[in-house]
Amino acid sequence: MRFVSFIIAVLALSTAFVLGRVTVAPAPAQAAIPYAVTFSHFECYAAKFQGQFGGASVELTDQFQQYQTGVGAPQLFCTPVTKKVISGPNMRVPNPADHLTCYPIQGPTLTQTRPFANQFEKGQVTVGTPTMLCLPTHKTG
Repeated sequence: MRFVSFIIAVLALSTAFVLGRVTVAPAPAQAAIPYAVTFSHFECYAAKFQGQFGGASVELTDQFQQYQTGVGAPQLFCTPVTKKVISGPNMRVPNPADHLTCYPIQGPTLTQTRPFANQFEKGQVTVGTPTMLCLPTHKTG
């Protein structure tokens, strides 16, 4: 039984890599910029979704906390984009990139500061109350 569970886990992980759901950044040769290789860039649109949304309750765990919350009707639809900083290189969309749908949530109040870096700046960011949950979404048309 353990062997079967192991095989299923290996197949699931392999499938995730193939579908682009799991990415691994290469080992940094220096203070590398893993976001340029690992993550897609997204542009988000305010969206009005048609149909009925029955709501959901979820338990979320991240690097800061674990909590349960309700999920509201979808508010944003995000598409992968190619981004070019005018004075820099294009950042292509990694294949395969998919879309995101973002839902409002109400998380507990939190205040923690963490260092960050991206193409535009680096510094400290203060993380506050979570307000959105964004899920990978397959757009069919």
